[in-house]
Parts: sequence; C-alpha cells; structure tokens
Amino acid sequence: LWPVTVPLIIVYMAEYAAQAGAWAAIGFPTHEEKAREAFYEYSNWCYQAGVFVSRSSGQVWKPGRDVLWGMSLLQCVVLSFFVIDAQYKFWYDYSLLSVTFFTGLLGGAVYVNAFRLITECVPPRLKEIAMTAGAVSSDFGTNMGEALALGLQAYLYKVNGISE
Repeated sequence: LWPVTVPLIIVYMAEYAAQAGAWAAIGFPTHEEKAREAFYEYSNWCYQAGVFVSRSSGQVWKPGRDVLWGMSLLQCVVLSFFVIDAQYKFWYDYSLLSVTFFTGLLGGAVYVNAFRLITECVPPRLKEIAMTAGAVSSDFGTNMGEALALGLQAYLYKVNGISE
C-alpha cells in the first residue's frame, strides 16, 4: 500500500502547510489584517474549486502510481513557491489565486486516484483495511501539514513584520 499512501501523506502535508502557513501570511498589503483575511478566504474558495474539479474527474483521467508521486512532489514545489513568495513578494496580487486553484487540483487528483488505485489493485478481502489505510494517510498528512504550518506562519509573520 505504501506506493499509494505515501503520496497521499505528502500531498496533504504540503497543501495544508501552504494553506494554513503561507496563505495566512499573504495579503495585499501584507501588514493589513483584513487584507490577509480576504486573501485567505479567497484562496480557500479557489483551492476548494480545484479540489472539486479534480475529484470530479476521477473517471476521465486515471494516472498511475508514478504520476501520483510526481503530483505529490509538485505539491511540495508549490508549497515552497508560496513560502518564498510570501517572504519576497515577487508575484503579489490576486492572480496568485490561480496557483491556489492549482493546489486544489493537485490535492484532489492525488486523493481520488489513490483511492481508485486501492480499489483496483487490492484483493477484495483486503479492500476495507486498505481504504482505511488511505483515509488514515490523508489525515496523517493533514496533521503533519498543520504542524508544519505553525512554524511557517510564525516565520512568515516575523519576516513580514506582522505582530498579530
């Protein structure tokens, strides 16, 4: 199961670290709390739209395990992008929401296709435990991402001079 569950852990860790860590420190302008709150709200709407689209396309596009790994690693690149952008502000306007939508696309695609692979590749007698392992993996990745986000957010608030 690990070839499918590890990508779930990675993609969830990266997307939740970006969401709760980096996105919370982005706003136009950064020093205004209402601006950060607005970006956080809009970014989460765009993220959820991306998740909806990709989870709805599970029957249209059926990547294998290697692509799941690639998408998970790409989500780590996206996390790095958001952290660096929140610090240096090289792409800093509402068009950044397109990348939050992409974040949702990646996360949703890994999720739906990991569970599809579990149902297709695991013997029937092991499916229930395998599906549980997949669910636990996504939850574990979410918790890891939220823990990482605490440090990222504190760091980004410090470098941006945000005292709240």
